[in-house]
Amino acid sequence: MGILSSGSLQQSQIARALREPCRLHHTQKRLSRMLASHSEVTWAAEQLQLQKLGPKVNSGMILAIDPGDLNRDGSPKSEHRGWVRDGDRGEQVGGYPLMSVVARDVERGVSLPLITRLLSSNRPAHRSENTDILAVMDEVRRHVPAEALWVIDRGGDRGVLWNAWLEGGYQMLVRAANLRYWLWRGGHGTAQQIARQLPLRHWGRMRPHAQQSVRFGITRVNLREHPDTPLWMIVVRHGKRQPLVLVTNRPVRRRRQGEWMIQNYLDRWACEEGYRFSKQGFDLERVTARRFTSLQNLVALASLAWALLAAYQDDGQYLLNRARRQKRKPPRFVFYSLLMGWQQLFAGAREIFHGWWRRPPKPHNDDPPPIPDLFAGSASLVPAGG
Repeated sequence: MGILSSGSLQQSQIARALREPCRLHHTQKRLSRMLASHSEVTWAAEQLQLQKLGPKVNSGMILAIDPGDLNRDGSPKSEHRGWVRDGDRGEQVGGYPLMSVVARDVERGVSLPLITRLLSSNRPAHRSENTDILAVMDEVRRHVPAEALWVIDRGGDRGVLWNAWLEGGYQMLVRAANLRYWLWRGGHGTAQQIARQLPLRHWGRMRPHAQQSVRFGITRVNLREHPDTPLWMIVVRHGKRQPLVLVTNRPVRRRRQGEWMIQNYLDRWACEEGYRFSKQGFDLERVTARRFTSLQNLVALASLAWALLAAYQDDGQYLLNRARRQKRKPPRFVFYSLLMGWQQLFAGAREIFHGWWRRPPKPHNDDPPPIPDLFAGSASLVPAGG
């Protein structure tokens, strides 16, 4: 609640937003102590997020998984800090890798954040990035339909991952990285070699409502390690120097299926936009905590706060109106407006949620006041005394 009310992950801002009837220093000190000493907060936040939003995911949605980065170049004493590639600056910086999964409904344009996890190659018991990817996917898979389509960028085109996905029954859509040979028409070739030889017989739109059409072709390929497992390759000529090459283990036999796969891949931008929202909307990269446990907990709680906004994106007009934005066409990524509306909602409150768990003592025969479920409905949004 402090993260949503302040729009920040800095503990001082969270403490101010909570407006507890005590000294600000005491609230901030308690938050710092609890975040650093309770690693189970990450697990509890992830489980709550998956339990609440997992049932909202249907088999027609895509599950976009994408590695990100947390830039901590200005904090060299951060615990277990390693090296990551900053996507904005395009260079190696000190920081931590992030792993996020977002469910995306392409037709409705709805995003549901399922999990965001902070990782480190220097943490104890770390094995590899492949293990981290498979662990996150396995955790999410317990709460979503098994036939949902997973979408990942070219960084997922690895032999270890393909082996795990095909043996585990995952439905995958991966952008080929041109780093391997595919079995094709009695021979073999790289993704770009096949793309140059494949006739592009279909026309389709890369976006559902795009005006311009592109040419694409569909062919069947196999991995050398799995010669009996059929895969389908989609080659798209979209005006760039190299064509876009996608590979999936879901059958693609008609033009409409190929067009749908192309649109699903391009809509994985929701995962990258989620990273940008966490960094800009919650000031993730300005966090001053150094303990790895604290950073993990803050990232998990920020993801949970994003999930609470996602639970109200269909009927959150009240929050959107409180954002006082100009009445133009709705933004493609509504969570910035929802976050501003949340902050406006609690701007005039004298006390936020302190009274829910710090009420004066009552007689023994009285039950404690129930804490409402914020995911249940918008009626729970109005704070006591606000």
